[in-house]
Amino acid sequence: MARGEVLPSDMEETGISREFLKIALFVFKRLPIRDRFSFGEKVRSYLRTLGNRKNVEKAETEYYIRKISIVLIMAVAGSFLSTLMYLSTRMGTEVYKTQELKRNTGGDGEYEAELIACDEDGREIGEAKILVGERLYTESEADKMFEEASEVLQKTVLGDNESFDHVTEDLKLVERLDGYPFIIDWHIDDYEVIHYDGRLEDENIPEGGAVVNLIAEFKYNGRIWELQLPARLFKKEMTPKEKINSELRDLLKKAEEGSVNKEIVELPKSYNDDVVIWKEKAEDNSLLILVITLIGGAASYILKDKELKKGIENRAFQMLNDYPQLVSQLVLYLGAGMTMRNIFEKLAQDYLRKSKNSGKKQYVYEEIVVAVRELSSGVSEAAVYENFGIRCQSRQYTRLATLLSQNLRKGNSEMLKILQEESQKAFEEKMDRVRKLGEEAGTKLLLPMIMMLVIVMVIIMIPAYLSF
Repeated sequence: MARGEVLPSDMEETGISREFLKIALFVFKRLPIRDRFSFGEKVRSYLRTLGNRKNVEKAETEYYIRKISIVLIMAVAGSFLSTLMYLSTRMGTEVYKTQELKRNTGGDGEYEAELIACDEDGREIGEAKILVGERLYTESEADKMFEEASEVLQKTVLGDNESFDHVTEDLKLVERLDGYPFIIDWHIDDYEVIHYDGRLEDENIPEGGAVVNLIAEFKYNGRIWELQLPARLFKKEMTPKEKINSELRDLLKKAEEGSVNKEIVELPKSYNDDVVIWKEKAEDNSLLILVITLIGGAASYILKDKELKKGIENRAFQMLNDYPQLVSQLVLYLGAGMTMRNIFEKLAQDYLRKSKNSGKKQYVYEEIVVAVRELSSGVSEAAVYENFGIRCQSRQYTRLATLLSQNLRKGNSEMLKILQEESQKAFEEKMDRVRKLGEEAGTKLLLPMIMMLVIVMVIIMIPAYLSF
C-alpha cells in the first residue's frame, strides 16, 4: 500500500530505510497528527531555528515521518525478536531436537535440568526436574586417564625445578588437574623438610640434601591409584647477603637457646672473627615526615587565604544581620531627643561594657567605637559618618552614612521619619535573606534524603530478593 508514496526530495535514504520511510509517510497521511500541528509550536520553532528554513511545514512533515519510521523499525525488530524468543521457549534447546540430555565430563560435576513434557500436538502435559550426574568412565578408560594424568602431574609438581633429583624451589602439590576427574591426596614421609602444600622448610634441610618420598593417591569412583615421586631436596641457593643473614639467624638462635634459664639473652659478640655490635632495627619515617610537613605547610599557606576570605564573609554576614537592630536603636534614641553624636557615644559605651563581660565581638559596633574615637580626636561629623560607611563595606551602611550626613543639614525631625522607613526596609531585607537561607538549607538536605531513600530501598529489596 505504501509502495506508491513519494518521499520529499530531501530524503535520500536507500534500501530498507527508504521503504520504512514510505510506510511512515503512508501512516502519517492517515493519522490525525496532521491536524494537530498547532500543538507543536515548540517543535516548529526548534526546526525553524536549527534549519533556518522558510518552508517549516515541509520540515515538520519530514520530522514526523522520520519519527514514525523509527517507531516502525523498533516495532518490527521487537516483534521479530520476541517471536524468536517465544519459539525458542516453546521448542526448547537442543533437547527438543535430539531428545537427549548431555552429561558433563568427569570432574565438572552434576547439573539440574527442568523439562516440560508435551504431546505430539505440542500441548503441555506436565513438567519435571532431573539431576543429571557427570559422566562415569569405565575402568579401562580410567586406567588410561591415570597414565596421562601421571605425566601431567609430574610436570605440574616440579614447578620451577628442573628435575626431582635436585629440588631447590617449592613444589606444587595440587589436588586437582584440569581435564581429569581424579581427586589427589598427598602423603609425605618427612614433614620436617617439606610442608604439606609443597613449601620447602630450608632451615631443616641438611647441607647434603634430603630425600623424601611423595605419594600421590588418585581417587575416582571408589578406586585408588598411587604414584610415587622420590625427590632430593636441597636448600635454596642464596646470595651472599642472604647467606650472611642466615648465618646471623643461626647465631642468634643458638644464643637464645643457650640462655633459656636466664633473664636476659646475651647477643653474640663476634661473627667470622669480626666484632659485632647489635642495634634494634627501627622503621625510618623521617623522609615521610618531611614530605608530610612540607605538604602540610603548603596546604596551610593556601588554606590561610581561604580562612581569611571566610572571615571576611562572616563579618559581612554578621553586619548585615545587625543592621536592622542598629537602625532600630538609632530611631529609638533619636525619638528620645538625643543627637546623633550622643547616640554613637552611647552605643560605643554600651558595647564596650558588654564585650568586656561576654567577650563577644560585633563588627558593626567595633566600627562605631572607631567612629567615636575619630569624633573625640576632632574629625568632623560628616567625615566620620562617611568613613564609617566606607569601613563597613556594605550597601546598606553606605546608605545609612549618607542619611546621617544629611541629618547634619536637615535636622532630627525629618531624619526620624527617614530612619523609620529605613528600619522597616532593613527588617524586610533580613526576612528575605532568612527565607533564602532556608531554601538553600532545604536544597542541601536533598542529597542526604535521596541517599537515605536508596539505603531504605536496598534494606527492603535485598532480603526480598534473597528469599526467592
